[in-house]
Amino acid sequence: MRMMQDTLSPGRQRGAALVVGLIFLSMLSLMAVAAYMVATQEERMAGNTRDRLRAFEAAEASLRDCEALLRPGEPWPPVNSDGMYEAAAFGSAQLYETVDWLDDSLVRSLPQVGGADAIPDVARQPRCIVERIGEIEVRRLADERSGPMEVTVETIFRITAMGYGTNVNTTANLQTMFRRQ
Repeated sequence: MRMMQDTLSPGRQRGAALVVGLIFLSMLSLMAVAAYMVATQEERMAGNTRDRLRAFEAAEASLRDCEALLRPGEPWPPVNSDGMYEAAAFGSAQLYETVDWLDDSLVRSLPQVGGADAIPDVARQPRCIVERIGEIEVRRLADERSGPMEVTVETIFRITAMGYGTNVNTTANLQTMFRRQ
């Protein structure tokens, strides 16, 4: 009987349960902090993806705006005004690489709609430039089976657009070649 009394007496306990409990508590705390950091990182990544998509959509809207300027039958807008340029010579730095995209006098910005910005919730309105590359001859058959060749002259343009997200550092650049009959 005496042996059982020794193991149950309060003077003989060493506090091992307290140490084990503290270790488990610290491990659970570390797991909670890690889960919070992962969730925060995923939220930031989702926000950045949303901002890049907004910039891409803004650039695409600007690209379509510049394409609308080049509709067949419309005169070619004056060069060096509202983002319209002749292309740089082959082998030299291209205009879309050297133009100051922040200077509104050198690029075409989306026009305002009813006094408000065309694209809401972006750091800057999207902008574009149009470069006239040159003219090409296009030969087509007059009908599907045979016949004389129709020759038309078409003008080729390079359109470059830049869109911004809600953060001014989030940008998207789009470029297309446009053939005007």
